[in-house]
Amino acid sequence: MKLLYKFFFAFFITNLTLVGLMLTLISVNLSSSFNDFVTAAENKHLTETKQQLISLYQQNNNWQPIINNVQVWRDIVDPQTKRPPDFRRDNKNQPPKPRDDQPRPRPEQPRDNKHRPKPASPSDFLQTGKRLSLYDSNKKVIVGKRYLTDNPHTEAIEANGIIIGWLGFKPSNLVKDSPASEFLNQQYKSYYLIAIATVLIAFIMAFIFSKHLLAPIKKLIKGTNRLIEGDYQNRISKTTHDELGSLSDNVNVLAETLEKNQKNRFQWMSDTSHELRTPLTVLRAQLIAIQDGVFSADEKRVQLFIDEIDNLSHLVNDLYQLSSSDAGGLTYQKTTLNPITLLTQVIENFSAKFKRHELTVTYSSLEKLLKDKHCYLPIDKERLKQLFANLLENCCRYTQSPGKIIISAHYDEHFLDIMIEDSAPGVAKELQQKLFERFYRVEQSRNRSYGGSGLGLSLCKQIVEAHQGTITALDSSLGGLCIKITFPIQKVFT
Repeated sequence: MKLLYKFFFAFFITNLTLVGLMLTLISVNLSSSFNDFVTAAENKHLTETKQQLISLYQQNNNWQPIINNVQVWRDIVDPQTKRPPDFRRDNKNQPPKPRDDQPRPRPEQPRDNKHRPKPASPSDFLQTGKRLSLYDSNKKVIVGKRYLTDNPHTEAIEANGIIIGWLGFKPSNLVKDSPASEFLNQQYKSYYLIAIATVLIAFIMAFIFSKHLLAPIKKLIKGTNRLIEGDYQNRISKTTHDELGSLSDNVNVLAETLEKNQKNRFQWMSDTSHELRTPLTVLRAQLIAIQDGVFSADEKRVQLFIDEIDNLSHLVNDLYQLSSSDAGGLTYQKTTLNPITLLTQVIENFSAKFKRHELTVTYSSLEKLLKDKHCYLPIDKERLKQLFANLLENCCRYTQSPGKIIISAHYDEHFLDIMIEDSAPGVAKELQQKLFERFYRVEQSRNRSYGGSGLGLSLCKQIVEAHQGTITALDSSLGGLCIKITFPIQKVFT
């Protein structure tokens, strides 16, 4: 089932249940309360009727006034019933009509509240008086139903402890077409119509809200489908600030990451193929020249082949190490050692190369740290040697002769800093951090003619980060480049 239908049914069924529950509770409450009201009104009417009948009986000592004139009974049980006009009087007893030139007499106003019309009571609406019957003390009918037993409810009329008559009554709830039942039925019809209207409104609102909630989800689905199709430049517009909005942000971050990775992959493939093609092209050209007799396969030519093969081998090894690091294939076997000791050893191994490139190396400040216990860190010995060798190899390749190299280190309570500075040429500040990107070169001064693959600093960065450190490029005080390596040492010793 689609999410739209799930939302719709969830909202609609919830509203339908609430409307049904409210309608049931209102109907039950109305029926109970109204029946209580009707019962109380009818009981009150019975009590007042009994009192008036007792008063009438005591005045006449019999029920003769009611027997002789049924209107007396109607005035007692149904006081709102209007007395019909008496047309039996002859015209002789009527007062003469006033002449047109004589003023008409004004109707006499009631002098007190006794003569004003009695306000309507609930029993008048319920027509309680029409369901009353009067019987004498022997249970013979005076007014109403023929037999006392025909009345569901009977009450004795007593005066001074003596039963003077009986009052029969049929309650409103037992009358099929009583005003009370009709009123309740009208109310129920109104409530049912209101409930139906509410359900229709709930139906429409459930559909509208479902579509509203589904709109950002549809955008997410559309955006992710575009990502599946390979359109990593697509972004999802954020329309809400709730969990769906956060999900939209996450999908956009994912799209940005995929786009960046795609660009890096294309760049990686392009740079890798270019780097591999260069030594292969040189080898192929030399071999064709030898085959055509242009060059002879002498010792110099063979050494050229060996150098190109070495460059190709170094490039392949660097690519393998980088790919292994990306895949988590590189393992680090760390032991607690002093990295300054390893750095000093690598410097001594490069002494001949420094001399050949006419580079003056200063590293005397390292001697005081060789035996300092605070410089002992959990490191991988071979990886760290590779790190220092790559950095010193770059100094030899790119520092103009004669040149200078200063290697220094110091530590504080939390970090050990190692800095390798060389003399000109330098690197512009906006390009310094790009040096750690794969295959990146500053073409003006550090180009391919120096034999680099553009992967050395990328490997250095991975090695440093594997030791929870950081590596940055800065301006050197000698006019060249300064590589700063920072290792954390706050948790090595307690």
